[in-house]
Amino acid sequence: MSDLFRKYHLSDVINNCRKSLLERIDKLEITENTIVPELAEKLKDEFTIYPIIIGQPEPSQPRETTRQIRNDWGQMYNQNVVEITVTIPFEGDNNLFYCMPSQSTLVYLDKNVVIGKGNIKAIITLSQFDENAYFSEVNKIIGTVSKNLPIIHTEIKPWNDGIETLIKQSLENRKGVVSKKFDFMEKIGLKVNPKSTEYLVPPTVIKKTIPTPATETSKTVAKEKVPILQQEVYSDIREVLYNVGKAIERKPSIYKDKREEDLRDIFLLFLETRYEAATGVGEAFNRKGKTDILLKYSKDGTNIFVAECKFWKGQKKLIEGLDQLLGYLTHRDSKTALIFFVDQKEMTNIVSTIKSEISKHKNHSRHIKDTYEHSISYEFTLPDDSSKKIQIEVMLFHFPTI
Repeated sequence: MSDLFRKYHLSDVINNCRKSLLERIDKLEITENTIVPELAEKLKDEFTIYPIIIGQPEPSQPRETTRQIRNDWGQMYNQNVVEITVTIPFEGDNNLFYCMPSQSTLVYLDKNVVIGKGNIKAIITLSQFDENAYFSEVNKIIGTVSKNLPIIHTEIKPWNDGIETLIKQSLENRKGVVSKKFDFMEKIGLKVNPKSTEYLVPPTVIKKTIPTPATETSKTVAKEKVPILQQEVYSDIREVLYNVGKAIERKPSIYKDKREEDLRDIFLLFLETRYEAATGVGEAFNRKGKTDILLKYSKDGTNIFVAECKFWKGQKKLIEGLDQLLGYLTHRDSKTALIFFVDQKEMTNIVSTIKSEISKHKNHSRHIKDTYEHSISYEFTLPDDSSKKIQIEVMLFHFPTI
């Protein structure tokens, strides 16, 4: 059965488009240096749902062949026929062919008709060279794929007409939020390098930038000034690690034949580029050991964030990685990350293994949430302090062997 005009509800597609647009804007770093009109135009082009415009059919050279036919007595015989492959170009969003509007007519698409991204291809079989029969078949195909398009175009028009205003208002609101965030980061002693945003911006997607640590007074450690990684800062660091990892996944030439330290340094590069140390140390992020990423509190050099990077080598290495990471931490630490580079094919099975095995660790406290695809947040306790809670983000990136 064909999915023509029945695979998705059009209202859901429009709502998801709106949700994706607003989520994209909520991840942008909009400053005084951002060319907002240019950005708005890119977003409008990406999130507009373009109506379908069908072009002129383009027939192939006729091909004479035979096909088997069954007569009234059940006997098979060969019939001479003419086959023509017709290509019908179109502009617009091909997903609209699979959307069901609020009111639609049920239609069926012949198995010889295939809808691609920019054209419709069909094989037309004629019993003889008859142009009228050819045009009749072509018009039948066009009529079928066009049946519900008028009402679909009517129902996407309000979204397309209002998208420009929605984008402008949302960008302005986001600019205010970013301004407040940068003010906050300066107050907690973190100086943001404004040029670093460029390194996180691929051609069409502006990636989110990242902050860092603050300090709080501990009530349990003799009023000591204890550096604490605030949740907002941790979330931003975690998001950059995830975005960089996903970008590397799409470029095999980057991860081919790389060691753990090599891949670690790519993540470290983005973190170093994004931040300038506010006081004291020469760089906000640096190496701790062979495969670690370290963030220090600039005033006294205290470790407040550690990320451990490893190739996935099975359940045993998972436990060893957790033990190693927990062994680095003290009562000052609260938020960390364990990053696995997966060079095997069965990514889904590995994620399932981690979810089932990690709960068996003696310091496991609870599953917090699945933060992203293949990135899971857990709560642990320190080995020597069961009352001290540690948040560990377990992140997996797929770098298959080439």
